[in-house]
Amino acid sequence: MKTILKIKFDFTFYLFLLLVLSLGMFKEFTFIFILLFFHELGHAYMGILLKWKVLNITFYPYGGRTLFDTKENSSLNKEILIILAGPLVQIITYIILSYFFKYSYIRTYHLTILIFNLLPILSLDGGRLLNLILNKFFNYLKSFYITFSVSILTTIILLMICLFNYHNLNLFLMTIFLLFKIIKSFKDIKYCYEKFLLERYLYDFTFSKRKIGKDIYDLYKDCYHYIDFQDEKKYLEKFYRKDKKT
Repeated sequence: MKTILKIKFDFTFYLFLLLVLSLGMFKEFTFIFILLFFHELGHAYMGILLKWKVLNITFYPYGGRTLFDTKENSSLNKEILIILAGPLVQIITYIILSYFFKYSYIRTYHLTILIFNLLPILSLDGGRLLNLILNKFFNYLKSFYITFSVSILTTIILLMICLFNYHNLNLFLMTIFLLFKIIKSFKDIKYCYEKFLLERYLYDFTFSKRKIGKDIYDLYKDCYHYIDFQDEKKYLEKFYRKDKKT
């Protein structure tokens, strides 16, 4: 079956492109976009190999986002592979570009994008990777709150760097943008967890691991639970019935 990727550009991308053209930095922008483009293709095609449906790839001035039609209860290992595929393909793209184009700034842009994207901040690959690894040891909610705390701390450090290096306007704008994304993630966690629970109630997942949960807020990804001497299906059924009555 032929797979066609839907590529989208946020309106801020076009504004940034106009700014780049006015500053005469089109060549530099082109190499940055190529690195970002293949980075997102890495995520997308790894997802396709793992039988995930790609909805679209959206590009912003400072990066991209590959959106999948997937569930909150997706395999942790598959998600980790998809995240790692982006930086890996970017590294391969950089090696190819540096072979054909002998511009020193390509290396600088590549390392900047790679390192920044792997920072432990929610919405970046590094933050997602941290959250997935934590999910192997902690429940869904605790993993998120630890990742959230690390994200806030890292963002504060970036803002302090901006204060001491006030010439770096790009870093400041990106950090503010990430701060808003982190706050939005905190606001959305309630709905994400409701989706996580509802999926477990509606669908049959084949989890190999078994775990005893303290209550409805102590559920792990990639695990089937027993709560109050009941399997989670029966527990969730009673939970939702009680919720409807109230």
